[in-house]
Order: sequence, then C-alpha cells, then structure tokens
Amino acid sequence: MTPFRQLTYVVAVADHGSIQAAAKHLAISQPAISAAIQKVENEYQLKLFIRERPHRLAVSPVGQRFIAQARRFLEAGQEFDSDARNLRHSPRGVIQVGCFMPTAAFIIPIILKGLRDRGLDISVQVHEADLDELNTLLAQGTIDVALTYNMAPSPAIEFEPLIESSPYVLISKDDPLARQDSISLKQLVERDMVSLNLPVTQQFFLSLFSQLNLRPKVKHQTKSYELVRSLVGAGEGYAILIMRPVNERAYDGNELAYVPLRGDIPKSHYGLAFTNRSVPTRLVEIFADVCRELLIKERRAEKYYVSSASGNSG
Repeated sequence: MTPFRQLTYVVAVADHGSIQAAAKHLAISQPAISAAIQKVENEYQLKLFIRERPHRLAVSPVGQRFIAQARRFLEAGQEFDSDARNLRHSPRGVIQVGCFMPTAAFIIPIILKGLRDRGLDISVQVHEADLDELNTLLAQGTIDVALTYNMAPSPAIEFEPLIESSPYVLISKDDPLARQDSISLKQLVERDMVSLNLPVTQQFFLSLFSQLNLRPKVKHQTKSYELVRSLVGAGEGYAILIMRPVNERAYDGNELAYVPLRGDIPKSHYGLAFTNRSVPTRLVEIFADVCRELLIKERRAEKYYVSSASGNSG
C-alpha cells in the first residue's frame, strides 16, 4: 500500500503544477517529491503526469481519476486523525443545520437545550427555509443536516423519520365546530380556508381534500405561520396545520381551538434529512443522536402535536 505521505506529495504536484512549486509549498526537497511520484507510478503502473514544458507538469487523464481518489483518501485520513485525537475530549465545533421555517420555533430550542444539558460544545447555525429550499441547501453542501418533513422526497436526500403526526383543524374558539371532538373535511369544504402558502406544504394540505374529490374555498394565503393563527382567531376562516403552540391564543388574544381531523387522514413524518453523497462527520452524528434521544426516546416535542381522531368516517 502506498504511504499516506507519498500520496500527499503527488496531490501537491497536481495542485501546484510543478515539482518545484510543490516542494516549496511543502518545504521539502524536489528529489523527495520526484522519488514519491516514481514510486506511486511504479506501484500502480500508471502515468500520472505529462511534461508540458520545462518545470511544468500536467495531470494525465488517468492521473485525474487517480488524483480525485487520492484526495478522498487523504481527506478521510485527516478526518480520522482529527476524530481520533478528540476521543478524549468533548466534541466541539460548528454545525450548519437547516430547519423547516414553521417548525423552527418549536424544535430548535429543544435541540439547543439538549446539547447544552449534555455538556456538548457544539455551535448550531440555523438556516430556516421551506421544504424545497432545504433540499437545495443540502444538495449544495450549505447545510450539514436538516430538520424537516418528508413531503418533498428527492433521490439525493436520505430521510430518517423521528416523529409521526396528524394534521389538525385550527379554528376560532367561538366557532360551533370547535366544540366537536373531531371535524371532517366535508364539514370544512364550504367554509373559508386560511392557507399556509409555502412550496409543497400548501399542496400537501390541499391534497387532503382532493383525495376525496373535494375543493376547499381558500380565502387567504400567507407564508406566515403566526398570521395564519391571527386570521383564524379573527374569524376569517379555518386552517389545517400540523404543529401547535402550547397556548391557545392568537397575537391579539383571540382564543383558538385545535381539533383533530376525522377520517382516513395521511400521517406526516418529521425527522432528519441528509444528502446521500456525503459521509456525516462526527459532529453531525452526535447532533443526530441527540435529536433521536430528544424526539423519539424522550418525546420532547409531543406537546406540540394534536392527537388524531379515532374512526374512519369522512
């Protein structure tokens, strides 16, 4: 097996374009680098470099593939070395976390307190976004992991469910329907609806009706979760949501009711999303483990969900 150091020399030549420049960057002799290249080429029977002009080397076509693999190997080795050296210490660092906008106010404080209670020195940079934007941020490598719903599946994203829940009806406390144990979609279809107008999210809620060949009367559309609550509290209609605050009042003090939907309503799944092209770092794995403990084992977010209604009548 080729030594780690020799691969480092070969990659440095590819980066700097010459043995002379690589030797200067690495602060070692040119003969040492030349010997490393020769040894690697002999070991694998490959011609990695082509001499373009005096002192200038270009990477051969096969060399480009070899260099790409060597980079991945070196990066993995460096990460292993860093992780191994940190085994005796509490992990620390910064992690970029995406979170579906309407859920951030509920979920992020739970996670941050969980990290703090465990003495983990992990700084979380939160990126709030809609479902489509989170997929893009993951694919671009802008975020390491996302806390989101599995409503916008993508072949490039791996999703791990942590919470299963049911949508509910948000309605004014003064509305006669608020006194029912559950509400069917047929009871709502002739009423005004306040819709949370976010990509994918709105389609999910409207699809609950379309599956029954019903079409709701959308009166208001807004991207603001709190404006949805305020409009419902003001008697402008009902809304269908998934998470709920502990209190039952809108901003202006109007009382709200959270009523389960009756019927065969699809469940929603909330959890962790990763890009399937990357290997999670130790910090990401620790963060994910804390999320699993808090949301699955300890059920810290359970108070933010409404129990589903029993029975299948629509």
